[in-house]
Amino acid sequence: MNGKRTREAILDFQDYQAAKGLLAKGTAAARKAALGKVLGILPAEEAEDVTKIDLDDVMIRFSNLQGRDYTPGSMSTYKSRVRAALEDFEAYLSNPLGFRPSVNRRDRPTRVEKPTTKTQPTVETHEAVVKVATPAFDTTSILPIPLRADLIVRIQGLPFDMTAAEARKI
Repeated sequence: MNGKRTREAILDFQDYQAAKGLLAKGTAAARKAALGKVLGILPAEEAEDVTKIDLDDVMIRFSNLQGRDYTPGSMSTYKSRVRAALEDFEAYLSNPLGFRPSVNRRDRPTRVEKPTTKTQPTVETHEAVVKVATPAFDTTSILPIPLRADLIVRIQGLPFDMTAAEARKI
């Protein structure tokens, strides 16, 4: 790696990690795909140093531009992958020799020994579970509305296909 902080450099870094065995090939490929799509919305000047981007802001922009193509779960996964890739990239740039990727390793569950003595049967109790419906806020429905030259208000929860009659009610 050459110390560059560009969009292309972080994409190449994913290949480097896979080739060196620092990341599983599937993980590196998934991160690279997420990076390519999310950082692909950035103009060239913003992509010159990806370590300085505000990921939350970029994800809002990505959602506004391409959010209809993704579920909220996919958007969350993309954000998680891009965040992990950015953190690893910054860690590598600051200390290449001591770098270790931040991968959550899935430990296999250990076998639980079955008890050899018989236990008393337990009496099951049933509790009533009351589910309260709460509105789920879709991360893809954040709408930026420029009120002034120096002020942008972001409104969440509005449908993208809102009619003029519905807007007048607000």
